[in-house]
Order: sequence, then structure tokens, then C-alpha cells
Amino acid sequence: MIQRIQTLYLLIALGLMTSLFFGIYATYTPFVVLTAAVCALLLLTVFLFKARKIQIRLCIYTSLILLGQQIWMGVVYYQNKAHFTFSVTTVFPIVSIIFIILALRAIGSDEALVQSYNRLRGGKKKK
Repeated sequence: MIQRIQTLYLLIALGLMTSLFFGIYATYTPFVVLTAAVCALLLLTVFLFKARKIQIRLCIYTSLILLGQQIWMGVVYYQNKAHFTFSVTTVFPIVSIIFIILALRAIGSDEALVQSYNRLRGGKKKK
């Protein structure tokens, strides 16, 4: 599990999202709940290494949720500039999206490799 590069990418994204619990947005409850949900999805994605198609779907869903969270964080920041400050942790969802996309590419290449092996062996298609 750990020897796969996509696992490392997902764990880096998980670490970045976990660090958001200690940022300025940790006092805003909806962000904390959304960040906890994203962390749970990333952890679930790491442990579903045998189900690559489900892992791909979870990566896409997590990326979309993170994109929405980043947009929401930007809107809240521009509405309440006096209360929130811009910090390095504000861009962590974008960096996490980049790592999730890298993991998605690695998972896709693994799936293509397995499909080519199945085609060469003449095995049945997996549903």
C-alpha cells in the first residue's frame, strides 16, 4: 500500500488538509466539518487501494469538494476581510487538489497496466 506513489500523494494531501485544523479557519465550524469530511474521504481513498475504479471516483469527488471549499474560503475571506487573514494554509486545498490529480494519474496508469495484463492473459473482464 505505501509503496505505491499514489498513496504517497494522497497521504501528502491528507497531511495538508489535516493542517487546516490548526489555521485561522479552524474557528469557523462549517469549514471544520467540511475539512473533516475531506480528510475522511482521503483516508478512505488510501485504504481502497485494491478497488482502483472506486479510488478514481473518490479522488474526483474529493477534488470537486476541495475546489468548492477553496471558492467558499475565498468568498468568506473577501466578505470578512477584517476578521480573516490570508495565510499559507489558505492555499492548502489547491495544493491538495494538485496532489490528488497526481494520484489520480498514477491510479489510472495502474488500472491501464492491469487491463493490459488481463488482455494479454486472455482473462475475463472484471465488472
